[in-house]
Amino acid sequence: MARKKVKKVMMPKGALAVSAKWEGTRGSYLTNIPPIDESRFDEVEVFSVREPFAYGRVVYDRERAEYLYEVFEPQLEEKERKLLDSVKDALNRTLEYEWEKMAAKDKEEYLKEAVESFLKSRGIKLDPMTREKLEYYIIRDFVGYGPIDTLMGDPRIEDVSCDGVGIALFVFHQKYESIKTSVMFADEDVLNNFVVALGQRCGKQISVAAPILDGTSFEGHRVQSTYAREVTTRGSSFTIRRFKENPFTPIELIKFGTASPEMVAYIWIAIEHGESMMVCGGTASGKTATLNSAALFIRPGAKIVSIEDTREINLPHENWIPGTTRSGIGERGADGKAPGEIDMYDLVRAALRQRPNFIIVGEVRGKETYTMFQAMATG
Repeated sequence: MARKKVKKVMMPKGALAVSAKWEGTRGSYLTNIPPIDESRFDEVEVFSVREPFAYGRVVYDRERAEYLYEVFEPQLEEKERKLLDSVKDALNRTLEYEWEKMAAKDKEEYLKEAVESFLKSRGIKLDPMTREKLEYYIIRDFVGYGPIDTLMGDPRIEDVSCDGVGIALFVFHQKYESIKTSVMFADEDVLNNFVVALGQRCGKQISVAAPILDGTSFEGHRVQSTYAREVTTRGSSFTIRRFKENPFTPIELIKFGTASPEMVAYIWIAIEHGESMMVCGGTASGKTATLNSAALFIRPGAKIVSIEDTREINLPHENWIPGTTRSGIGERGADGKAPGEIDMYDLVRAALRQRPNFIIVGEVRGKETYTMFQAMATG
């Protein structure tokens, strides 16, 4: 690949490695993209994620023989940063109870009006550029994913991973695979608070008492995180598997060379004749993608019950009951379950009473396997 050479970009310290000032002319009137050191780096590509605010750049570090994914956002001066903190503080205390019921667009409009009201009540006049930057960061942090919002907005990124405090985040990119980014959480409290907020997006809690969380955000992204240094000694960690709104179709699997036409035809015939199937493979090998694709061969009117620990299966069928497990509260009893806990075994047993044509079990690793094989034997 021919690589265009430009100038070096230094990663500054801070909660985000995109907070340093730069000199450059590319980008937009709000965000400029700095040059790189052509003696060490090759620029591979530059692209907009949320124009005119957020941009990304992939560079190749010849010295370390690795790619780097850089994130660029509008830079705030000290006065602007203090004003942003004041607006955030006011919003945290005044957000209405109906906030969670609003759609994303409604929330954005609400926040813009709130910023306007805040500035007007205090007699603060801002130039249009500063106002746009404030609104961007307010919406990014209250509606989006905060410091990682640009990464979450890039459709080519499949996973976003943080290994601990002071460590650069990594992403799994469709083109470059596992690649380091210029984003990092340098402050432990900021990272801990971010992990708690991730749990809230999934409708779950994470704390010292329960430091491991598995959940699905309301957009459908799969979240796995740990809190503080309770179980991960480098600090809080998280891995977000980005949700693909439109799952791969069988035709796309053939087009990408993942499966041959004969393999897809075999799955089609097997599902049409009510055969059972198990999808096995390593981590991130495409098990869920294969399962979603194969499920498209199920006739539209068939009743489907899916059972998962964390919601990943995405089907277009109307007659579909998506089931997920639930954690309990308090100490575990003699049966190993906490009060109120619903595990995979409970869901598989319940599914058999719902007269399904198809049962799809996300993962089996315990006693639910016995019930699953019983269900397979009954057809």
